[in-house]
Formats: sequence, structure tokens, C-alpha cells
Amino acid sequence: MFLKQKYGGITKYFCELMKNLPEGNSYDLSVLFSGNQYLKDYKFKKTNLSLPDLEFRGKGRLKTNFYQINKLYSEYKISMKKFDVFHPTYYDPYFLKNLKKPYVITVHDLIEFKFQEQYKNESLIPDMEKVIKKANRIISISKNTKKDLIQFLNISPDKIDVIYHGFNLPTKKPGKNNLGRYILFVGVRTGYKNFSNLAKAYSILRKHDDTLNLVCVGQPFLKNEIQELKSLQIFDSTSVFGVNEEQLNKFYANALAFIYPSMYEGFGMPVLEAFANSCPVCLSNTSSLPEVAGNAAEYFDPTSRDSILEGVKKVIYNKAYSEKLVEEGEIQLKKFSWINCATSTAETYQKAIS
Repeated sequence: MFLKQKYGGITKYFCELMKNLPEGNSYDLSVLFSGNQYLKDYKFKKTNLSLPDLEFRGKGRLKTNFYQINKLYSEYKISMKKFDVFHPTYYDPYFLKNLKKPYVITVHDLIEFKFQEQYKNESLIPDMEKVIKKANRIISISKNTKKDLIQFLNISPDKIDVIYHGFNLPTKKPGKNNLGRYILFVGVRTGYKNFSNLAKAYSILRKHDDTLNLVCVGQPFLKNEIQELKSLQIFDSTSVFGVNEEQLNKFYANALAFIYPSMYEGFGMPVLEAFANSCPVCLSNTSSLPEVAGNAAEYFDPTSRDSILEGVKKVIYNKAYSEKLVEEGEIQLKKFSWINCATSTAETYQKAIS
């Protein structure tokens, strides 16, 4: 994943693990080529590659070649056997044929199994099943994901350790708001992320509140999304921005509310991002989200446009309630620590070894 992701939750997770491992534990990162920003920011090691963000002819093939070199290097490291436990960053089963030591796999979610119709042609599914089932120990990032592991893959509960992600508080104060009054959506908008239902709810809200905008953080709108926004008559009041982590904090801090209508999440890191920026949270009552947000959110049924609408209205038009959610969010955020995450992960390594 350190070659696949420049930014991303999985590579940030592994960088935080390496950074926060308890005294007496050490790591060896078997990566030769990577353009991952966290590796640079955390100064773990110099990497030989930093592909430019711009697209160019042959970039995909070049990344594929570098990926194969990384795998060969990892296989070489595995063959040296100078380690106690292996922790792959994803589900590529390349290591299974030569690995003679225990391994631990972290499962972030089982979206491919939960929404099999959407992922029926996804080649990752058999690799996931193989790597997860053969692992000595499994780390699940939420109780909900543990439940899914048991349900979809028939994994023994005794083999699974639930270890929550940690969170880093913003280091800089967010900038001033120049976007007016807005509600915020962050991330991918397709499929189970359920952005369309939020757009429909917002279109009703906008008719009664013509100064309220919808701000999205993520990739530019696709043609079909633009068509839908225009048909709902909210295209002119809806905007999208691509931002880095520091800029993202500003969007949370200045929003009337963060809205998360996702049908399924393995954890839900944006919820903690909102808490950290004193942004009221309004989100789906499904999967891991109530587990992560606790009492610090207003919940709605993501399948119901009207439920989303009522939830958003309750948060943005009731200042006292909104402030209460922010206070609860600050309390809830304290439950998520990278030091605790790394300490518990080291304990899982010991279980795998023994």
C-alpha cells in the first residue's frame, strides 16, 4: 500500500504503528519504492521514488514494475527470517508460499463481502479470503468489522482482536471561512457512500434556506453527478474541493455540520476528524458509526431522504443541541489513541508468536 497510496488511511495507520510501537519492539519496512507522503513526513526512511501527481503516458506500467520490485524485495526479506512476525499492509497473497513465520493481518472493513453485487467482479475478494483465513491473528478496527468477519468468513472470535485506530489532533488553527453557511460531506460519493440521498435531502432544505450551501471534499463531480445536482436545482449551491489534511481541518471547523450518510463503514475516521475540529456530526445509524461516535452525533436512517433531512435540520437549527454534540465529541475523541493502538498491536504480535 505504500506504493499504491500517496495519502490514505491504511498507510497512515502503519506509519502510526511504527512511530508508536512500545519500547523493546522494532520494525523493518520492506519497501524500496514509494511516493507515500506519510513516509516522508514521518521521516521513516528515504524512498527511491516519488511519482509526480500529474498523469503521463506509461505511469501505470511504471507503478506496476515498481510494485513487483517491492514484492521481490519483501520476499527476499522474508527468506532471511530475521524477524518474529510479519504484518502485510494489504491482501496480496504473494508472501504465503515462502513465509515460515507467523503473520498478522489488519482488516479495515469487509465492504466487498457486504455489497457483493457491486463487487462481484472484484478480483480482490478471493485474495482477501485467503489471506485473512490463513493469518495467525486478525486485527479488526471495530467490533462491527469483527462481527462481519465472523458472519462472512466464519472466523473464530478467539482469533480476532478489536483494536481501534488512534487520532492526531490538528497542529494548526483553521483559517477563516469564506464559503458562507454550509454543511459538509467528505470522501468518495459513489455506491454505498450514499451521497445521492444527501443531495436529495439538501435540495428540500435549500428551498426553505436559500443561503445554505453544500460543500464536498473529494474528487471533482462526474458528469452524472452534475446532471443530478442540476435536476435537483442545487448545482449552483453545491461545490467540491480537493484538499490536503491541513486544509481539510478548515472545512470541518467552519461547517454548520458534518454529514456522513454512508451505508457502511469499517471505522469512520472522518467522524473523529469532525470531533477534533469542533464540528457537529450528523451520521448514519449503521455499521461501525454508532460504535465510533457514541453519544456525540445525531443519527439518521441513511436509506430515508426524510430521515436525513430531519437529522440535519435538528443539528443546524438548534444551537444548544449543536454545542452539546461538540462537547460530547471532545469527550469521545479521547477514547482513540495511537499509543493505545500500537501497544495493543504489539500484544497481538506476541499472541501470534506464541
